[in-house]
Amino acid sequence: MLGAIIGDIIGSRWEFCPTNDYHFEWISAQNDYTDDTLCTVAVADAIVHQSDDYGSYIHCWCRSHPCPMGGYGGRFAQWVRSNRPQPYGSFGNGSAMRVSAIGWAFDETDDVLREAEKSAACSHNHPEGIRGAQAVALAIRDARHWKRTFSGAITPQVLRQQVLYRAIRLYSEEPETFQLNLDDYRNRFDETCQGTVPVALWIVMHSHSFEDAIRRAVSLGADADTLGAIVGSIAEAIWGIPEAMKQQVWHLLPDEMKEVLKEFRHHLYNLTNKQKQVEDAILHWKLGLGNANNPLFYGKSALPEKTKTATVSDWKIQAMPSDRTTVTEVVVKINLSPQTMHILKKGHIPEAMEDHWFMYCDHEYIRYYRSWTGVCVFEAHYLPNGKAYLIDRIRINHHAVDLGANKEKAGTALFCYLLNAETEGEAELTWKEFLKLKS
Repeated sequence: MLGAIIGDIIGSRWEFCPTNDYHFEWISAQNDYTDDTLCTVAVADAIVHQSDDYGSYIHCWCRSHPCPMGGYGGRFAQWVRSNRPQPYGSFGNGSAMRVSAIGWAFDETDDVLREAEKSAACSHNHPEGIRGAQAVALAIRDARHWKRTFSGAITPQVLRQQVLYRAIRLYSEEPETFQLNLDDYRNRFDETCQGTVPVALWIVMHSHSFEDAIRRAVSLGADADTLGAIVGSIAEAIWGIPEAMKQQVWHLLPDEMKEVLKEFRHHLYNLTNKQKQVEDAILHWKLGLGNANNPLFYGKSALPEKTKTATVSDWKIQAMPSDRTTVTEVVVKINLSPQTMHILKKGHIPEAMEDHWFMYCDHEYIRYYRSWTGVCVFEAHYLPNGKAYLIDRIRINHHAVDLGANKEKAGTALFCYLLNAETEGEAELTWKEFLKLKS
């Protein structure tokens, strides 16, 4: 969200004194935050307080800061001065410049679109005003999700097809052929969403860094601070922001804004942490032994009673595939005590639908199968090692379970987790190791 504020502050100097110089002075005593920053912080403040009454927060923040750099636009100024502000059918770009916090705080597409509409409709309730806010919020949301897994060169084609596609589609039925000639917008002060947001998407799509995106936006000679805020909000989610740039603008913000930004960052951390816990719990349920009451989460043993020794005929199973593109063999050195081996030789026969594994052990191999499909996932070779035992290699069917990019290491860690959970060993440590290698 700081990207919108930096874009606003960097562009503020050039709002009424436009420049086409890409190499303009980045920041000086003539730069300050404008109403764009105030409204951006207000939306974040509403989210921190778990409110969707964005209009009240925007109104309150703007009323308490009556004279930001550049002032307020005519109709919005009337809205701010009103004791009972009402939406006035605006399709100005103010709805798009203040929405970035929503793109960061919400993950589900429907939530992003709904909250973006709410944040716009309190003043900018024209369909174009709402569409502009939704496009920017959606671009930020999609960029965040894309960045989690992407590795490789970031090109205009990648940004168009993988990051900005859905945002562009709000303005173009065929995002693949979306084209703009920036000369048509150069030195034109257009305050509308439809004249600003597509330009912002085009600039971001052709940017090479956060700074490059801001410089392209400001040097267009248009509505510099607002275009900078919109471009900066999306570019942050793609490129990140150099720490030095954050520090350059941080001291310009009043303490009450800094406090909201800190609270918002903490709010995002809590959301991310909570979501990760949910995802880990679901993954653990999918991959774990026994039922959903796993001891990792509830302190209750979920293992079936080992009153019977499992054999190959106890479950409908399939042989380990022989295709080398499907199966990987990993050389390991896993020592097993006689007590551990005694437990493993009992095998694992599922006792509930929620139990996702069947395992049996013969004189040479320990084999784990997905209980619902009978597909063999692990085939571990073991041999005597003095009075103990040694697993010296594991065949892993990496098409049968999601192991992430580090297939061999993550697969080995998951196998070790199953062994530890089976014998009530250090299952939690091996589970965490699996999650680390899988991500």
